Amino acid sequence: MPRLRSPITIAVAAGLAGTASLIGFSANPASAETVTVPLHTMVADLPVADEQRDGYDRDLFKHWIDEDGDGCNTRYEVLIEEAVTAPTVDDDCKLTGGEWYSYFDDKTVDSPSGIGIDHFIPLAEAWDSGAHSWTDDKRRDFANDLGDERALVGVTTSSNSSKGDRDPAEWMPPNPDATCRYVTEWVAVKTRWGLTVDDTEKAALTDLAGDCPNEDITVDVVDGASTPPGDSCAAVNATAVDIPDTKIATSVVTVSDCSGNASATSTVTVEITHPDRGDVSVWLYAPDGTHYVLKPAGGSGADLRAEYEVDLSDETAVGDWTLSVKDYSYGESGSLDSWSIQL
Repeated sequence: MPRLRSPITIAVAAGLAGTASLIGFSANPASAETVTVPLHTMVADLPVADEQRDGYDRDLFKHWIDEDGDGCNTRYEVLIEEAVTAPTVDDDCKLTGGEWYSYFDDKTVDSPSGIGIDHFIPLAEAWDSGAHSWTDDKRRDFANDLGDERALVGVTTSSNSSKGDRDPAEWMPPNPDATCRYVTEWVAVKTRWGLTVDDTEKAALTDLAGDCPNEDITVDVVDGASTPPGDSCAAVNATAVDIPDTKIATSVVTVSDCSGNASATSTVTVEITHPDRGDVSVWLYAPDGTHYVLKPAGGSGADLRAEYEVDLSDETAVGDWTLSVKDYSYGESGSLDSWSIQL
């Protein structure tokens, strides 16, 4: 989802011809591959690793650069593009007038000084999640990424300061209507740059995304980033199925575009809505009928949002995979809202 240069930016560039030249970097990093997968699958695909903060220095991410030499650095390029009312732009890229909408806190600001450009994945968080091993050039490209409109966003300076370098397990926008957009954009940018998540962050994203539409997300993965698994060896069933009181509900997904066996670290993500006193077991049936107990009965409590890692390396990936959910408690029925399998 690349940013498109606004007419205002183009006009400024025309007025500043010859003021600077390109010196071998790009705010639109080359893409290795474009992937499109449902939100819940993209969350499940995020690689988990411990964070590494040692050695972090904000200056290791060079910003803001004037990549195209038009006199407007990355910060101003974003301000110009995201203005809901266009500002006047003079020859040295000074902005006058204009209005900006901050979706973090549902506020409109009428001065560029009241808007901060948020690195959606904070620089410190990026360092923790893999950027510590990048080259200086790659960190510079990350800090000035105009190739995806989700990477840099204009928000009020107060909300930008409140967020700091915290991940979604620690901070979410105060605007409740922003939750699903925020989670989707966090997952998309982490995927774009091949960044990892820690256990707590993964759990928070899984829980938050469980309450969001399981819509497809398209990401241009940056060249050199580890490409997440595509959907060829994954399947999702997002059609809700009732879990009758004290009975069994089943749901099937069909995998057709894989080859060979499934992985020893296959993942099954399950989303179940059930009353507080609900008690369910969750079983997975392979295409050949072999079953795997993902969750035994007991201790279910209320809604279940869970990811299970299971060794399916003895199973051929292609075929119909069946999830079976049994309700063990008398009272009320529940619902298997959706489930996915990554093989």
